[in-house]
Amino acid sequence: MRKTQIFVVLILLASLFSLPGKAYTSEGEFGGVAKADDGNIIVVGYVLESSKYVMTVEKYDAKTGSLIWNKKFSRYSQNIGKAVVVDANGNIYAGGVSGSEFAGIEIPSTDYLIVKYDKNGREIWNKTYDNGFADFLMDMAIDEDNNVYATGMTLYFDIGNKNLSNIDFWTIKIGEDGKIIKQDKFDEKIDAGFGIDVRGNKVIVTGTVQKEEEQSKYCTLIYNKDLFLISTIYYETGICSASDVAIFSDGSFAVTGSKDDDILTVIYDSNGNKKKEFVEGGSKKDDALAISSDGINFVIGGLTTENVKKRWYIAKYNQTSRLWVNGTDVEGEVKRVLMDASGIYAVGYKKIQEGVEIPCIRKYSSDGAFLWEGKATQPQRPLSADFRWLPSNPTRADVVNFYDSSTGEINSWHWDFGDGSTSNEKNPKHQYSAIGKFNVTLTVRGASGEDTITKEIYISNSLPFADFDWNPKNPVEKENITFDASKSYDLDGYIVNYTWQFGDGSVGYGKEVIHAYNSKGNYTVNLTVLDNDGGEKKITKPIIVSEVGANPPSASFTIKERAGKGEVVIIDASDSYDIDGYIVNYTWYFGDGTNATTTQPIISHTWYKDGEYNVTLIVEDDEGYKSSYSRVIIIGGPPDLRIYAPNEIKCEKNKEKSFKINISCAYQPLYYLNFSFDIEGDIEVIPKIENFNISAGSSLEIEIKVIAKEKGEIKIKSIGKYIDIENNIENEIESNEAIVAINLSEKTPSFELIAFIFAIIAILIIRRRK
Repeated sequence: MRKTQIFVVLILLASLFSLPGKAYTSEGEFGGVAKADDGNIIVVGYVLESSKYVMTVEKYDAKTGSLIWNKKFSRYSQNIGKAVVVDANGNIYAGGVSGSEFAGIEIPSTDYLIVKYDKNGREIWNKTYDNGFADFLMDMAIDEDNNVYATGMTLYFDIGNKNLSNIDFWTIKIGEDGKIIKQDKFDEKIDAGFGIDVRGNKVIVTGTVQKEEEQSKYCTLIYNKDLFLISTIYYETGICSASDVAIFSDGSFAVTGSKDDDILTVIYDSNGNKKKEFVEGGSKKDDALAISSDGINFVIGGLTTENVKKRWYIAKYNQTSRLWVNGTDVEGEVKRVLMDASGIYAVGYKKIQEGVEIPCIRKYSSDGAFLWEGKATQPQRPLSADFRWLPSNPTRADVVNFYDSSTGEINSWHWDFGDGSTSNEKNPKHQYSAIGKFNVTLTVRGASGEDTITKEIYISNSLPFADFDWNPKNPVEKENITFDASKSYDLDGYIVNYTWQFGDGSVGYGKEVIHAYNSKGNYTVNLTVLDNDGGEKKITKPIIVSEVGANPPSASFTIKERAGKGEVVIIDASDSYDIDGYIVNYTWYFGDGTNATTTQPIISHTWYKDGEYNVTLIVEDDEGYKSSYSRVIIIGGPPDLRIYAPNEIKCEKNKEKSFKINISCAYQPLYYLNFSFDIEGDIEVIPKIENFNISAGSSLEIEIKVIAKEKGEIKIKSIGKYIDIENNIENEIESNEAIVAINLSEKTPSFELIAFIFAIIAILIIRRRK
């Protein structure tokens, strides 16, 4: 930018001292942030009180964002807080600008201002530092000897002509008593210092310089701790303005700011040679105002623009690439950032209404998730992380459903399943590939902070599934019977052994065996299958062997392979028959200790516990002969809630339209179901029923009404509770998401109107012919 443009910028700096006619009580901003010796956060800024700006120094709880204490400094006519550092003893140095009279021009006479507090906010001393007509302290840093460095700029004016004559960098080093130890002025005509950092024996100051009619450029000064200037580095491609600097643990450093309305960050090695540069932005105006590093990675803060409105901009980088961007949901600017092991703190201002800007501090996690915004009121009760899982005793073959049961206001979830896998879903699903114990850790984050809980989950071998059949179905004595265990399987491995006990003292081995009974009678066949992990499963079925020449009935029935707990299951034996007579009764054994005898082939039954049940039917014909047939049904499992909806609905603008959705629930009953709607567009949604229950294996059709003023989209979920009284489990269950597009239909002319138009056309044609 040109010299005249720099002057305009400086006039804007002076606008800090321009008081609005009608002030909002907490109007102002935070300009600096530092970590207290107890791990909490210190911020400095200013607020408008009684027609003057007052420096505010505040301490916030790092975990919850709650205000611990705040102190105000109002000794001078204007008191602007811009930066803060904390020494090894916990003492706080709040720096900024003190203002006095205006001396007849737009910019007031100002000095550097530093106020020292103890760790509890008690003022120890305050001092001002004067170098020229207007001195603006912009940033501070502290070394391991508790020496404080402050940098900024001095403006020189020709008072008579009311002209800006020069601007210099001005950097000072003070001791614990506030006295200046060293100072340095850097002058290349128009020089504005904005940022400083200290690490080891290196002090780096950065800002913007401009000579005569040249374009502005980055200017970075490398000092030792005695403020002896070692080297000067420029970046002068485009119109540039540097804002802040951060030194990495190896002595390399990053300088950030703006270039041609884009964000520019330049990485230099420890000798000041450029290694890498990042340019972020597009057609809109973007600017980085702050940078902070943990020694390796770094975070920048500043602003981006959207529809002419300034919005927060926070981005995290390693030294080769950008990792994430956040903060753009806040209208305003980030003035300073702080990065530590617990997260990232950003301070600045946010707009709460047109023309009103208030101080704001926000914390984000190291991966960019929003955690809290500072508040003066009492915090919400701390988060308490907790979770459960289903099935309760999972195997390697199970998809484990994890359910968050944490309390408090939660913004994000992070799961570590203990096997290298993670998830950020609220209620994730995960399948383990190995047997053993795993530590599952859930971390929840919200406005009141974060909390973590770890639980041990044991993943066992999935026992094999045992089942078999035989042929012929109605064997007679001395007849070879083929017993077939092909229906047996192992979900997480394979079966290594099949052992048969035929109930007559004989034993067989193999998936398929042949056996004959020497005499008629009722026998119990037992199959034991063994898998490759040593797990075994047994199943027992009765077999009825008749004498040669008998014609027993044939037993058979159909049943679903899997059903829900509490579901009414229909069992149909209509395919059973007797070739030379008829069946007189059907005797059922349901595998849960209950049985029933009926004269009709169809029956229903309900199982109330999860598990595998061997259902056996024995039919008896009019001659007293009997036959048996058995099948296995699996009951229960994790609840599976599904919602189905049309892809598109067309409706007339501002007119009510109804459509139906279908909800089904497998394996478990659910209670207190409601809907969750995510609506895009000006659309009103009215569900017909709320707080309803659904039984396992059933489905419901529900009417939804909409009134649309414009086209849009509705994302629908159903949410209910799974309650297991026996195991004292209550979890919230979410369905899948159904997306319905809402389109407005064009109004079709009525039939009468169309007929009328055709009639007019017909009359015109007839008249022309005449």
